[in-house]
Amino acid sequence: MKKIFILLLLLHTANTSANKLHLDDLNLVGRSNFSVWFWDIYDIELKTPSGTYEEGKRPLSLELTYKRVISNVELVDETLTQLKRFNISEEQKKNWAKQLLKIWPSVKPNDTITVYIDNEKITYFYFNGQFIGKINEAGFSDTFPSIWLSLNGPYPTMTKKLIGSTY
Repeated sequence: MKKIFILLLLLHTANTSANKLHLDDLNLVGRSNFSVWFWDIYDIELKTPSGTYEEGKRPLSLELTYKRVISNVELVDETLTQLKRFNISEEQKKNWAKQLLKIWPSVKPNDTITVYIDNEKITYFYFNGQFIGKINEAGFSDTFPSIWLSLNGPYPTMTKKLIGSTY
């Protein structure tokens, strides 16, 4: 019985360490906010180890601090809307949507969802600092941050603030 307890404790500790990652080792690149008309939706920060952004370079994190109540279904629906501008099959988008619906909670003001993408292109999600799930697909980790970081996107001013761009 004692051996089982120790084994469970070791497994829990290993899992907690793996899921904590190294968010404290990242430095702010830029921050912005997203508003629609006069409604503030969220504040967002981009962080990298160097404090500078290089397209495609990992690790990085995006932290969104929400300003209003939004259901997880609405979050996923808006994500799918944003993904339409990328060359992704409908089947792939549906697969990602199913995974995100299982991971993401609904949010209220001051809740945060942090996205951390590591060097192996695994995407980890945290809700108010607690690990809530991951997606282990390179295609997702390449595409998802482009919603905010692509200069060809619908919100270039926000993107420029995030990536520290002056052009």
